[in-house]
Amino acid sequence: MFITMKYRMLLRSTLGMMALAAIATSCSFEQDEYFDETASLRVTHMNEKIQKRLVEQGAEGKHGWVIQYFVAGTDDYNFEGFNLFGRFYDDNKVTLASNHRFLRDGNANKYTEHTSVYQMLAEEGPILSFNTWNDILSVFADPVDPSQAPKSIVNNGEGMFGDHNLVFHSMDDAQILFRGERHRAEVRFIPCDRPWEEYMDAVTENKNHIATSKLTSYYVTDGVDTMYFSGLNKGVLVYGERVVDPLKKKTLSCVFTPNGFRINRVDSLGMNTFQEFTLAEDNSKLLSEDGKTQVIACWDSYIVNNTDIWKMDESLFSTEQKSLFSQIDEAIKVFNANWSLQSIGIGKSSGSNAVVGLVLTFYTNKEKTKTNTAGVALTMSRTAYGQMLIDYNADCKIDRNMESIVKKSPAVETLARTFAATLKGTYEMTPNDYFLPTGGQFKAIGGGTSFKLN
Repeated sequence: MFITMKYRMLLRSTLGMMALAAIATSCSFEQDEYFDETASLRVTHMNEKIQKRLVEQGAEGKHGWVIQYFVAGTDDYNFEGFNLFGRFYDDNKVTLASNHRFLRDGNANKYTEHTSVYQMLAEEGPILSFNTWNDILSVFADPVDPSQAPKSIVNNGEGMFGDHNLVFHSMDDAQILFRGERHRAEVRFIPCDRPWEEYMDAVTENKNHIATSKLTSYYVTDGVDTMYFSGLNKGVLVYGERVVDPLKKKTLSCVFTPNGFRINRVDSLGMNTFQEFTLAEDNSKLLSEDGKTQVIACWDSYIVNNTDIWKMDESLFSTEQKSLFSQIDEAIKVFNANWSLQSIGIGKSSGSNAVVGLVLTFYTNKEKTKTNTAGVALTMSRTAYGQMLIDYNADCKIDRNMESIVKKSPAVETLARTFAATLKGTYEMTPNDYFLPTGGQFKAIGGGTSFKLN
C-alpha cells in the first residue's frame, strides 16, 4: 500500500516548516544568556562559545571532529556526502583530512591532511569560515568542477555547489549543525571517537558490507507503507514506488558512518521521519533513529535472480538425494571414465545454451579440477518476502553440455531430472548475509526437501 505523492509533499512541507521553527527556537535559545547585549555582541559571544567548543574537541586525548559534509546538488549534479575530519586551534588554524574521491594532485581516495586558516565571522549570525584554500574542503566550493576538470569549467560558475562559509544553526552535546551560506546544504560536526584513519577504515568496511555493486536495491518500510531505493553503493539514493522502472523518482545523498548511513535531510514515510540509519544487532537490516522505519536489502529477490552457482550442502541431502548423487557419479563415468561428480548446486550452468536451475559440476579424477557443468532448468520465483517457489516439470530444458553427455549416458539426464523434482516446492529463505548472500538455509514449507546452499 502506497501513500499518495500529494500527501507526501504536504507532509514533508509541514515537517520542513516544523524543522525551521525548531532551528529558529534553538538559535534564539542559545542567545538568551546574552539577551541584554546588543545584537553584534550577542553574535560575538556566540562565536566565542562555538570556537571554544571546536577547539576543546581537538585537545590531547581527543580526536577532533567528523564533518559530515554535503553539497547542494542539482538535477544535473548529484553527489554523495563526504566524511571530512577537523582539528581546530586557538590561533585560528585548522587541520582537515579526508580520503574522498575529489582530492587533487594525485591524492584522490588517499588519506590526505591539509592545514589552513579558519575564522568565526560575526555577521547577522555566527558563521564558520574556511576563508583560505584547503585541499580537503575548498574543492567543493571551487567553480571548477573536479569531476570535469581540467576539461571544462561549469558554465554557471558554481562548481559542485558546495560552501566554505557555514552558517551556524544549533549546538548540543552530540553535534554542531551548520548550513552552507549560499547553497544551504547541511554540514554536521560530530565528535570523532577514534583516530581518523581508523574511522575511515571502519566506514569503508561498513560500506563494503551494506552497499555493493551486485545487490543494489532496498526496501524502505514502516510495516505499513513500502518504498524502494537503489544506488546506495554510490552514495546517492534513488527513491521510487518500485525497483524496476519507478513511476516517480526522488534523489537523496548520503554519507556513510561506521555502522550505517545518514541522508542529507530529514525525510519521511507515512507518519514517520528519519535521517540516519544504523545496523540492527543481528545485521539483518538498518533502523532509523526511533526504530520505526527499516531499510532492508532486497536479498530475497537477489537470491531468486542470482546466477552464480551455489553448491548444495551434501550433509543435508535426503536419503533419496544421496542415492541420486552416487548414481549420477557412476553414470557420468560411462560418458568419461576420468570424470567424477564434484557437486550439485543451483545457479547458471556454463557453456553454450546455458540454463538456470540445477547444475552438476564435474572434475577430472587426475587433476581434481573443474572440468565442466551440465544443467537442468528450474523455474524459481519470489512468492512473498523471504519466500521462493521452485517449480520443475518434465519439459524443462537441459543445456548443450547435458545434451552431449546423454548421447553416451542417458541415465545422467534421467537422474538429474529426478533430483530436480525433489526440490519442487515453496521455501522460506534465510540468507547467510542479509546484504550480499552467497547462500543460506532453504526450509521447505510446501513440499520439497529443505536444503542449504554454500
